[in-house]
Order: sequence, then C-alpha cells, then structure tokens
Amino acid sequence: MPTILDKVGGVINEIEGGTYPLWIWAPVAVLGLIVLRWLTRPEPYKGVPEPPCPSKLWGHFQSAHVTPAGRHWGRYFDVYGPSIKVNAPLGAGKMLVTADPATIHHVLTTNCYSYTKSTFTRPFVKRLIGEGLVWSEGDMHKLQRKQLVPAFSQEAVNLMGPIIRDVVERCSDKVGQLMDQGNGIVDIHDIVSKTTLDVFGRVALNLDFDCIEDGSPEIRRKWRAQSNTIIKPDGFKHIAVLRAFPWIANLPVPVIQAQGDVKAVVEPLAGDIIETARRNANASSIKGNDLLSMLLRTGEMTGNRLRDNISTFIVAGFDSTSASATWCLYALARNQRVQNKLREELLAFGREPTEKDLASMAAFPYFDAVIKETLRMYPVTDAERVALEDDVVPLKFPITKPDGSKITELHIRKGDSMVIPFICSNRLNLVWGDGDNFRPERWLDEKTMPPKDQLTQGWSNLVTFSEGPRLCIGVRLDHSFHAPSQLHVQSYIGQV
Repeated sequence: MPTILDKVGGVINEIEGGTYPLWIWAPVAVLGLIVLRWLTRPEPYKGVPEPPCPSKLWGHFQSAHVTPAGRHWGRYFDVYGPSIKVNAPLGAGKMLVTADPATIHHVLTTNCYSYTKSTFTRPFVKRLIGEGLVWSEGDMHKLQRKQLVPAFSQEAVNLMGPIIRDVVERCSDKVGQLMDQGNGIVDIHDIVSKTTLDVFGRVALNLDFDCIEDGSPEIRRKWRAQSNTIIKPDGFKHIAVLRAFPWIANLPVPVIQAQGDVKAVVEPLAGDIIETARRNANASSIKGNDLLSMLLRTGEMTGNRLRDNISTFIVAGFDSTSASATWCLYALARNQRVQNKLREELLAFGREPTEKDLASMAAFPYFDAVIKETLRMYPVTDAERVALEDDVVPLKFPITKPDGSKITELHIRKGDSMVIPFICSNRLNLVWGDGDNFRPERWLDEKTMPPKDQLTQGWSNLVTFSEGPRLCIGVRLDHSFHAPSQLHVQSYIGQV
C-alpha cells in the first residue's frame, strides 16, 4: 500500500513531467509550505494567553493594521494582561506581543545583542535607509555607535541649536502668512513635515532643502508615495507576505524595491559632499556644525557607511520628528484647557527663551510636561525582535494560569519572534490608569506617577526612543527640535 511520501513523490514526478501546468502547482506548493510550517513548528510561549484569532489567513495582524495605532493590542492587554501570544499572517507561527517592562528591559537592554531585527525587518530597513546604525547588529552596531556618539553629544547638539531655531522661525513666519492669505485653515502636518526636512537637511548636510517654500519636491513626493504604500490595506498584505517569506525581499518587484526611493534621492547628495570633502587634504579644516562636517573632521567613519548613516539620520529622523510635533499640536488643539495653561506659562516668561533656557526647561515645567506627554502618547514605531539563542526573560506582571499558578518568566527558544508595541507600553492602563488620556499634569508631581519598577527605563521612563544600547542616538536633537518648534507654532493654533 503506497505511503503518503510515495504519493507526494508521484505528484512531484507528474509536476516534473509537465502533467500539471505551473498555474496549478505553484499556488498549491505555496499553500503546502504554509500548512507544513504550521504543522511541524513546536508552539512557543506556552502558558501565555492567546486572544481569539480573527482570521485564519491573516492571524491577528490584519485587525491591528486597520485599527488606530495602539488600540488593537491595547484592548487585548486590558483583558489578558501585558503579554499575549498571537498568530502571525500566512502561518508564520506564533509571536509574543508584550508591553511588560521587565521583558522589554531584558530584550532591549540586558541581553540586547541576543535579539536581532527579524529577517523581514532588516531588508526593509536596508532598502529604506541603508546599512547604517539602525540596520546594523552586534559588533557592527557597537562600532558604528561609537563612531557616531561624538556627533550627537550635548555640546554638538547645542551647536545645532541656532540652525534649528532659524528654520523653525521661518516655519512660524510661513504659518502666519498662510493664515493671513487664506481662510484661517492651515495643513499643519504638511508645514511641520517640510520644516523638519529642512532642519534635518541643514543639521545633517548643511544643505537647505527649502521645503518650507516648496523646494525639494522629489524627496517629499517619494516619501508620501512610500508611506501611503505601507498604510493602505494592500500594504498590509505586502508586509504579511514578506514576513512569511522574507527571501521575497530580494526579488525585483517594484512595490518592494520602491521602499528605497527616498534613500535614492538623499544618497547622491551626501555622496557628492563626501567626495568633495575627501579631496580636501586637511580634514581638520572642514567647517560647519552639521553632522557630516563633524564626522568628516573625526575621520573615523568613511565611504558607504558614512553615506548610509547620513541617509539614516535624514530619512528616519525627519518623519518621526514631524509626526511627534504634529501630534502635539493636534493634542493642544483638542484640549483648550491645556493650550491655555501652556500659553500662560510661555507669556509669563516675559522674553524670547534662549537655547540654554529650552535645554534645561527649568523655567517651563508645564511646557516640559506637554512634550513628555506627547512623546508618551504618540511614539512612532514598534520593535520586532527574533531571539538568536535560547533565553529566559522575566515578567514584571506574572501570568495567571487556569489552575491559579503564576508564570513569572518566559522560556524563549532560538528563532522565537516578538513585537514590542511602543504606543501600548507607554499607554498601558495597568500602569498609568488612564493611559489613553492626554494629561500633562501627571508629569508635574512624582507622587501621581506610576512606581518606577512598573515603567520602562528609556528616556523619561518611556520606550518612545527605545532603551539600552539601541536607545535613539538622536534623542537630544529630537528634544531640541520639539521645544522651539512648538514654542513658535503653537501660538497660531485656533481657539477651539
């Protein structure tokens, strides 16, 4: 009697012999791979609660894609606790989704280099911004960070302050002009996005894109097209297929390779400037307080690595900073009481604040609270990690099993995947109580803040900028932009 293997062998022989056309056996083969993966992979994260799966094909992730950021996983966390097990799309296995602060600290800080970006994420990052600091792992990441740190010191960021202020004042003037010329309605996201791109062009390359006055349309057009491709419903399906079959990332498919369009515009600009500087025999004579000039003066980073890190800084930095600033203005527009209180504090100062005033924020406690609350409420990314080796991670909030016993740690196997949703961690109701409410006052009194051991250990006990060895290297610069940008632009928000 023929076995299953004999039957499979017979089908393969018929395929090879041309009995079945390609259009029949190709989708069957793909489906077979999905089923085989599902049947043969041992289930990870035993004991971790698993919400009902909304889709056999797309797992839990399609619902997350079409739900407002943070609400999908956050809803599960409110019911099951801050660690859940979910189904990845297309049978790609089970994944841990966690906002547990102890687990986050272990993965991002204590054992950081034992968890890498997934085989789905790294090719995407490479196409988007190249093989710079964000893409690199292990010893390469340590080396690149060491080479870049001097250019992001507090002293270096202070030197960039006048550049930021100049661009932001141009933004403020532009908003005023638009208000005077139009009907009182301004697309604030558009103008803030242009402003951040101008800032990052100047602080990275000493190059003025002049986006505020509608310069550099190619960069902005390609960035919008690239972003829209991802957020559309079909964008989720592209991501799902790449996660399940990461080798597809190397195929010359336009929708995949288009993710590098913005980098393709920025890289030649950086390359031309680097080549000009290379011909300068005396690197110490290179002037400028921009990032590229600083790195060229040290001479530690050269070639493609230098170019990719400049691209990383511009592409990854401008949009995330723009989004945070826009969300802050949106939150103020929806909270008249907060807006009034902030304006009163700024007017009471009695003069134009200096970079030194804004660096310490000692004179602006409520302004500082507004910025922190914005960055708590509206982080712009999640972290997806894959274990490089077997590990045991702690849980701050134990999982209660049906028999009443507690799980206080999770056993991780090599190859297990997890997602750390930053927005859900920052808003976790178990910790913050009213995590989804924009309430800057929470930052004004330590007694009203959650206990430290229930919080993550990044900037201001938030995971917005990540934490540990991969803490965002530009965190000082990002804060330096937020203060003057909101100081100038917020005065134009309509009374609502």
